[in-house]
Amino acid sequence: MTAASMAWERQHLETGIPGSPNNLNGQKQCCVALLSGSLYSDRWDDRDCGDKYFFVCYNGTINGEASFVKVDIAVNWTDAQSFCRKNYVDLASVRNQTESQKIAVLAKGVFVWIGLYRQKVWSDGTDYLFQYWATGQPDSGNEQCVAADFSDSGRWSDELCSKNFPSICFTTINFRSTAHNESSITLQWNKVNNNVNFIFQFNSTEANISAPAGNGPVNHTVSSLTAGTKYIFTLYSVLESIKSSGVSITAFTIPPKAETFRSLGQNETSITLQWNKVNNNVSFVLQFNGTETKISAPAGNGPVNHTVSSLTAGTQYTFTLYSVFENVRSSGVSITAVTAPSNAQNLISSGQNETSITLQWNKVNNNVSFVLQFNGTETNISAPAGNGPVNHTVSSLTAGTQYTFTLYSVFENVRSSGVSITAVTAPSNAQNLISSGQNETSITLQWKQVNNNVSFVLHFNGTETSISAPAGNGPVTHTVSSLTAGTQYTFTLYSVFENIRSSGVSITAVTAPSNAQNLISSGQNETSITLQWNKVNNNVSFVLQFNGTETSISAPAGNGPVIHTVSSLTAGTQYTFTLYSVFENIRSSGVSITAVTGPNYVVGMKIKLRSFVQLSDLDIQDKMKEFFRQYGLLPQFSFLKVKPVQP
Repeated sequence: MTAASMAWERQHLETGIPGSPNNLNGQKQCCVALLSGSLYSDRWDDRDCGDKYFFVCYNGTINGEASFVKVDIAVNWTDAQSFCRKNYVDLASVRNQTESQKIAVLAKGVFVWIGLYRQKVWSDGTDYLFQYWATGQPDSGNEQCVAADFSDSGRWSDELCSKNFPSICFTTINFRSTAHNESSITLQWNKVNNNVNFIFQFNSTEANISAPAGNGPVNHTVSSLTAGTKYIFTLYSVLESIKSSGVSITAFTIPPKAETFRSLGQNETSITLQWNKVNNNVSFVLQFNGTETKISAPAGNGPVNHTVSSLTAGTQYTFTLYSVFENVRSSGVSITAVTAPSNAQNLISSGQNETSITLQWNKVNNNVSFVLQFNGTETNISAPAGNGPVNHTVSSLTAGTQYTFTLYSVFENVRSSGVSITAVTAPSNAQNLISSGQNETSITLQWKQVNNNVSFVLHFNGTETSISAPAGNGPVTHTVSSLTAGTQYTFTLYSVFENIRSSGVSITAVTAPSNAQNLISSGQNETSITLQWNKVNNNVSFVLQFNGTETSISAPAGNGPVIHTVSSLTAGTQYTFTLYSVFENIRSSGVSITAVTGPNYVVGMKIKLRSFVQLSDLDIQDKMKEFFRQYGLLPQFSFLKVKPVQP
């Protein structure tokens, strides 16, 4: 009986399509396909071996479970078998319902070849093509089992499986590899009987293995092997020193683990991994996040570099790397690595003074801290609590200086690419700000310059004036014009560097008051002169200066003129008086008059006046008084005779 027939008999109720195998058209349907996505999904059917379908290869075991690979190339059964044996292990064998369902999932709704063959494969797993059919056999699609007729030289005929015939049994040792690691392979086979020993042969060496006790399989581990190496093992049964023809299998040791597996570098969306190659025959599988990536055995002798992209910033990943030789994986080596976190957003300078700058930025998340770098120093800043922005003040800086700050986000000791800004400290205030002079409409200010890079802004009366950084080393002088006389002003001067102002320094200064108006000598005698003038306002006092002396005169009350008598003078003497208005100790430019004290004798004068109009006696008297006043004399007329004369 063929293996295919036995398989159908065992699994027909679970996996076979009703009526299959039916050997439609005689011997043509000798190969088996699995149907997916039809009425009989996950069921088998015998098919013509020349039909072309996709196929499923067996790819060894992973974590103790069979692994299968679907190949989307439509070929006949024989070509499918050759492809699988060349690139994987073999066409898929199905040992249970679970494996059948796995293949059905891979098939995705199409027919796929599997590794069962109605005629070629015997129930013991051998694949000889020997045929010995009787004439006209096989002759029925319903007769699915095979019998040998020894009355006809043992020729074959297909028969109903329900018939009863004597049977002939054959015992196989079922030689196979059951386990392996980097330095050993464990082989297993069935014992023959208690009298049969074995010779185990590989690499031109032979080992004698006694017939085992008990009924279980024989296990033999071959040690001291080379990792990642292909071995051919041949097992001979021995009875009375006679060897069987032997059975051979190929098995592989697990390749070595990749050495020096590490994270070489990362950015916000990728991690670059590096490890030492094993040899030219060993490729790799990188596993993370439930995905696997195949990496070919690299050329050359240098390390292997592989970059994993499309990752999430500031995230920890676990990578497992397997060495792969002949589809056999190493036990794998794992590392954790992280992507760089995102850079902080909205990094700004939110304030400064002469010795510090305050920086502000948005936090990234609760797991991300920061490193602030400037002037060759680094400061660690913990991940802040809460959702507000992060504020950090850098102190002990130099006034009026530009600094470049670079801020790195940090996650698991991995930094972001960094974001930079420049910011400046406020410049020093100007020193020695003074009022160096003034008049009735202007005030001149003076101060020391700060340095060649610092300009100024002068603020007063709600206005601002920009003053350029001066050349040279001398003091800065600036005159404020169009002011009101006798008025107090407050000036605030700011130093300015890169549009950043100092805290400012202020002084008060006043314009000179207006000179007194209508200063006259209103009377005199032999020892005194009386002066008169208009007051300026209630805040303005006066200083009267003559003969090298000064007399302070308080601001008068009321609105009338100011009268002041200078005494102890010498008779008949001319004096020059200068009167200064004074406001906040600032004097006006001053106004002067000359006046004389009266003589101590009587003077008679004859004066002839010529006028083109008729004057009254009173008009003539006024003109005379004006005449004497011009010369600093106070006219006192005891007798005045006017005689008109016609021309």
